[in-house]
Amino acid sequence: MIAVRSQVMIFILHLLLFVFIANSDANDCACATGDVNVRTGAGIEHAVIGVLNAGHCVEFTGHLLTIGTTTVAVNTNNEHRCPTIISRAEWGARAPNGTIGKLPPPLPKYVIIHHGATQGCHTKSDCSAMVRSYQRYHMDYHGWSDIGYSFVVGEDGNIYEARGWDEIGAHTYNYNYNGLGICIIGDFTSHIPNDAALYAVKQLIQCGLDSGHISADYILKGHRDVGKTSCPGTKLWELIHSWPHYQEH
Repeated sequence: MIAVRSQVMIFILHLLLFVFIANSDANDCACATGDVNVRTGAGIEHAVIGVLNAGHCVEFTGHLLTIGTTTVAVNTNNEHRCPTIISRAEWGARAPNGTIGKLPPPLPKYVIIHHGATQGCHTKSDCSAMVRSYQRYHMDYHGWSDIGYSFVVGEDGNIYEARGWDEIGAHTYNYNYNGLGICIIGDFTSHIPNDAALYAVKQLIQCGLDSGHISADYILKGHRDVGKTSCPGTKLWELIHSWPHYQEH
């Protein structure tokens, strides 16, 4: 029974998005630097079924990604290394008021980072509620056809589909027809998002490149770089200066 349980734990660990590693080859194994909870799926809402103790390793196929001071092993079995995106139906979106046009060619040249300037969230249920509140604000207060962002990201590590890859946004003046707007839930004036949210944003951008939804020579900007706003918060804005393709001016 113990042997079977161990096999199940390792199998489920393979399904997780990443595990913390140290001194490991991503084509060989992934090793825990501290005790790692093994859950029934990715995200803190899933039940813990065991612990991978510090120093223990599991066989792994993937690549390494550094987020701040943390190195994680990323599963590349997915065709485009694309993250799971919570669908509009799953987070409880309202239907748009009218038809929203498709982004015109060529591929979006800009990726604009936003923050919601609201309280944060750390579970799928709480983040879904926050995305619904953003949609209500955009539709009922601004009178827009739908939530304005392309995608919304929570500190639960999940990505929530808003207008998606293909539809014209309502997120950044002068950049809605040639850019994608990614909003992280929370207020990042005085602190940065957690690693789960930052990793999700980076993985989403890489997915867009790999799947042909973002121009290979895209330009990354914070909302304040192109408008009179404090968005995406000073600390997050300072952080993205170090990200690939960032251009302030």
